[in-house]
Amino acid sequence: MTQHRTILVVDDERMIRQSVSSFLQQKGYVVLTAETGREALQILGERPVSLLVLDLMLPDVSGEVICQQIRQHEGAGGTH
Repeated sequence: MTQHRTILVVDDERMIRQSVSSFLQQKGYVVLTAETGREALQILGERPVSLLVLDLMLPDVSGEVICQQIRQHEGAGGTH
């Protein structure tokens, strides 16, 4: 069975999301995108992601806060 490598690209700028996503898809990755920190956290709670490409300066939740929340979840026995 082929394992899909899923990457979540989080950026509030549409052109950056599209450019990065297009490049990664051409390389064979499954790419999910989020425009906001809240959207990213929702996706992370619903699907396993192999890699996160994260803008640190998001309009709603900073990238640093998202990283902290992921670490807290991982420390509590989460699996992402």
